[in-house]
Amino acid sequence: MIDFNYDKKILDDIKDITVELVGNDGELIKELSASVNTFNPYEFDITKYLPNSYAMTIDSFIDTARNLLKDVEERESKTNFITLTEEYPPEPFDQYGDEVITWKVISREPGKMDAKGTGRPQRKSNYAYSVHSPYEPNKIITVESRPVDHIIEFCCWGKTNKLANERAYWLEKILVNNSFVFELNGAERFFWKDRKTDTYMTVGNQRLFYRQLHFFLRFREFEAKAETILRQILVQNTITK
Repeated sequence: MIDFNYDKKILDDIKDITVELVGNDGELIKELSASVNTFNPYEFDITKYLPNSYAMTIDSFIDTARNLLKDVEERESKTNFITLTEEYPPEPFDQYGDEVITWKVISREPGKMDAKGTGRPQRKSNYAYSVHSPYEPNKIITVESRPVDHIIEFCCWGKTNKLANERAYWLEKILVNNSFVFELNGAERFFWKDRKTDTYMTVGNQRLFYRQLHFFLRFREFEAKAETILRQILVQNTITK
């Protein structure tokens, strides 16, 4: 049973630890000191234990997409860049001009275990590798990972039917032709899934036309487990004549 009632203030008050090694004659042999950082057991930085690649998240995926679209428009010599924002932005539509692209997560679930992606979900993380890290000298860090599948919706909004259609075709082409960009940044799979029915909504007296594009995204989430190497130090003092 885990006891959550320990005195956290005592740990916060400890700033430095000093270990003195004393010989049999009572003389100080060596003194070792180390500073103690504030420790939160619920926060663990996994990034420094990852392999030489990027670990993708939803936020980094959207940042990659946003940078890709900006680069395309810069090469097209555009001056008014299209905005990619999260679904249901609180700002008025006019703030974005005549069109905007929004995104949202349609679904998120454990990746399927078979190659076709139709088998049972892989809910448990699997062993990836183990490392000895200078950040944790007394521990073996075991890194595990599991695939997570997402359906991401990009929705192209426009004040006219033509604007929404042209933007949807433009976005579809860019993301399909540059899927390797997401794979280089940590995606395991990324491909276009489908486009939903063309439709519109009326806000006040303004019709807003939108086109929904769905993309499949799979990336791996990593977690680390630490196993202590040295659990106990036995110091034996002897007196000799």
